[in-house]
Amino acid sequence: MKARAFGLALLVGSCTAPQPNAPPGRSDLAGRVAGAPQRCMPIERDQALRVDEGNRHTLLYGYGQRIWANHLAPNCGFNRGDVLVVKPIGSNYCKGDLVRSFDPVSRFPGSSCILGDFVPYTR
Repeated sequence: MKARAFGLALLVGSCTAPQPNAPPGRSDLAGRVAGAPQRCMPIERDQALRVDEGNRHTLLYGYGQRIWANHLAPNCGFNRGDVLVVKPIGSNYCKGDLVRSFDPVSRFPGSSCILGDFVPYTR
């Protein structure tokens, strides 16, 4: 019984998104300041979630002065060339939505991750 409880605690703990820290390496977020997290973001027609150049565990949304980041769980990430498919409920991307990927050439399915909070980063 203790092993089952430990396994459940380990599983639940691995699903939580990391706290927004200063992004490592060549991130699109370098030089920006993090703001207060938000649960949902309106879906814009001309915007798409994309993988951060320097951190495969972070999805980005938007361009310009403010970019929204979604920091995925440490055991979940995507490659820059992956095509991302989001299953939103309603007209927003929200914490808890499922994101799947597939390779655009082979069409093989890739990772599936759950979105966390959206954190605004501004210049």
